[in-house]
Amino acid sequence: MVAMLLGGCRKTAFDRSEGEETGRQPVQFSSAAGADKEESVATKVTGNSFDEGEVIGIYAYPSAGTMFGTGEDTRQNVPYSVLGGAKKGQLTVASEGENGVEVKPIYFPTDKSKWLNFRGYYPYSKDMSANGVLAVNVADQSAGQDWAILYSNNQNNVATTAEFIRLEFEYVMAQVVINLKYDPATGETVERSVTGVALEGMGLRTACAFSVETGTVSEVAGGGAADARGRIVLKPGMATTRATVVPGMGLTSGLEILVATRGGRTYVAKPKDVTFLPGRQYIYNVTLKGGGEVEIVGDGQATVLPWEMGNDGDALPPIVGEQEN
Repeated sequence: MVAMLLGGCRKTAFDRSEGEETGRQPVQFSSAAGADKEESVATKVTGNSFDEGEVIGIYAYPSAGTMFGTGEDTRQNVPYSVLGGAKKGQLTVASEGENGVEVKPIYFPTDKSKWLNFRGYYPYSKDMSANGVLAVNVADQSAGQDWAILYSNNQNNVATTAEFIRLEFEYVMAQVVINLKYDPATGETVERSVTGVALEGMGLRTACAFSVETGTVSEVAGGGAADARGRIVLKPGMATTRATVVPGMGLTSGLEILVATRGGRTYVAKPKDVTFLPGRQYIYNVTLKGGGEVEIVGDGQATVLPWEMGNDGDALPPIVGEQEN
């Protein structure tokens, strides 16, 4: 996802003098991501703050108007960068955007009787369409979890103020966490022996469209269907591997967690059917054994938690995979 972020931007904090020059009050933003937990590997978020330098896309529009209207009070997909140090969590507009074009900060209306609504999403993408729709493909996450989209819609009917506007973000997608280990009797380790991990299922979507207006995702052509088997590739060689999953698409049946190992062997764990929901984390513990033993502790039911920073999926009953010949 790093390639999708605004790269090479010069970032600058604006001050009151800039508002005085234009005769308008610049909006000052701060951010928070989820609950106050420990460090997350899902996104570049530590505790309840984004890491310094991360870029968020922000929309502003009159409360009495439409999100994609016209006029100087309507702004779309403005890149804001996260500050660090003493200003940790504060956002500053990127002063230089695509093709060296200066990016203006978002201002409150000159007419102070008018209020604004704000929408934010992370990670920022220059590929967002004019009507606020972003194409998302989650099929290949072999380099690590991708497209862990965060969304904010908590700031509405905001009057002109010099105070910071706090944008609160929550996850849009679902997450699958797979904790892998070998039975000690095998003498193998995940880091040394696992060469591939994949999640497959009937109705598992591999692509979707994210709407910044609604904060939801929808189906796209070629992204899978209820009667088609989808496949998501995860990062191998790790005791815990994670993937972003498209939520809200109905039941995913015939789920399989496929773990390929050196020597051409593949283990298959078969969790229960599940309906992936937005902002939820689905955790499976998978133990790889020799001899082709088939055992699914807990009947293969996922442990489902709110997807928040710090949920690592440890200490859960294992799903024991069978070895395919």
